Amino acid sequence: MQPRNKILPPLTPRQIRELIDRIPRVRLTPLPTPLQDCPRLSAALGGPRILIKRDDLTGLAFGGNKTRNLEFRMAEARDLGADVFIAGLEAQSNSARQTAAAANVLGMKPVLLLRADRHWDWQGNLLVDLILGAEIHFLETQDQEEMDNRLRDLAAEFRSCGHRPYVMNHAGGFALGSALAYVLSTLELIEQTAALGAKPDHLYMSSGSKGQAGLELARRLLGADFRVVGVSARAKSDRLDDTARIANEAAERMGVDIRVKPHEVINFDEYAAPGYGKVSDAALEAIRLVARTEGIILDPIYTGKAMAALVDHVRQGRLTRENTVVFIHTGGLPALFAYKDEIVPYMRQSG
Repeated sequence: MQPRNKILPPLTPRQIRELIDRIPRVRLTPLPTPLQDCPRLSAALGGPRILIKRDDLTGLAFGGNKTRNLEFRMAEARDLGADVFIAGLEAQSNSARQTAAAANVLGMKPVLLLRADRHWDWQGNLLVDLILGAEIHFLETQDQEEMDNRLRDLAAEFRSCGHRPYVMNHAGGFALGSALAYVLSTLELIEQTAALGAKPDHLYMSSGSKGQAGLELARRLLGADFRVVGVSARAKSDRLDDTARIANEAAERMGVDIRVKPHEVINFDEYAAPGYGKVSDAALEAIRLVARTEGIILDPIYTGKAMAALVDHVRQGRLTRENTVVFIHTGGLPALFAYKDEIVPYMRQSG
């Protein structure tokens, strides 16, 4: 017997949106983002019909998927009357860039605590952070506990000066916001593909678990039969568990009777090689291919590696002319300039 207080799928897109509309949210970008058919890329691969969901075009400081997520993540900060928004992230973080921009839009002071993992010479996302006026602190550690302690110290410093700081990393809805955002993105692309007379059977996405959780949840909410394929930018043994857990937390928050199990999650981490934040030849080939067939630019750390997986799956015969694939472009383009030393020799050599 099903719990009486939970809603049973399948649901219509309208019903799903009504459930999500009950959750606090700020509007940071005009939606929906475009869906672009890519016939030249499909022809070059001799494979499936490929469409790209342009979530790189969310508009906020070069755009990207994090703008969608921040619509939920920043709602609590706004409602608490925060005037300082603090986030601890990587030095070339796309999230840091979009967080700083969103804080400006909402009248909050952006403060970034960034891991000093490499000398970036103020290139890429770091340069944009500077232009956005973020107060930037660097921390030379990979220890999460040390990062958390420094975030607490920063919040205490601002509090002692009469400010109302909000620390994104310590917020309960950090992962939830990403999942809810990508339920909505899935609804958009399903409606857009239908308008094109297409029915996707695979969705590909660069995944750190949180966004993929939204796709997994959306598939079950709709009662759809497409496969969700996540491609990790870093090797993580707990990525399947994390995706399932976040999807289930989002389902609980929406009040729907859905349970995602880790073994149902499809996620590849072999394309993360040679490691997080490091560029692979396969990613550079994918960037070159998409740029020179469709004029769409990918980044070398996230979308380049995710597209490399899609390309490899076509070449392996996992995807054929009979398939229709939507690739979700999550942005990250400023990183191109930070990784120019890796990109330029490859592009010159490959012609």
